[in-house]
Amino acid sequence: MARISDHPVRLARLRSSMTQAELAKRAGVQRSAVTAIEDGRTKKPSESVLAVLAQATGTPIKDFEEEVRQWQAKPSIPSVRPAVENLMTIPPYVLTQYYKSFVQWRTEIAQSPTALASMLRLNAAVVSRYEAGDYKRGMPEVLSSKLLKAFGPYGLTIEYILELEKLPAHE
Repeated sequence: MARISDHPVRLARLRSSMTQAELAKRAGVQRSAVTAIEDGRTKKPSESVLAVLAQATGTPIKDFEEEVRQWQAKPSIPSVRPAVENLMTIPPYVLTQYYKSFVQWRTEIAQSPTALASMLRLNAAVVSRYEAGDYKRGMPEVLSSKLLKAFGPYGLTIEYILELEKLPAHE
């Protein structure tokens, strides 16, 4: 399953009614390559890979490359419900009074680790592993920086992140 819902490769694949395995087979690449691109682990796919993916989906290569370039340049500010906007503006020092864990806080924003990761344009494994307690040194830097980048426009601050990091990952 794709982790970044609006990635142009994923959208082209879905428009063509193909699974990742079908696209990979038609394009002559490994399914893991398609998955890595859609997951965001491959930040800048090579021109040759984009060319075969475009051909396999029936998308003109120039259009495909332009869609990918625009997607990469687009700020990753997710659309959120008003309740989430309000959540980002509560005083940071009260977070630990309202929430017993990061998971409890996250469910206010997204139903699953994968959904939050998609909002952040982040590999879902980072969020899932953090919530499972796999990171012994606290919240991964990539997660905190992506949260700040995505939700900063809604009022989330560095102080908020610091308080959020004080919450246990899970109950």
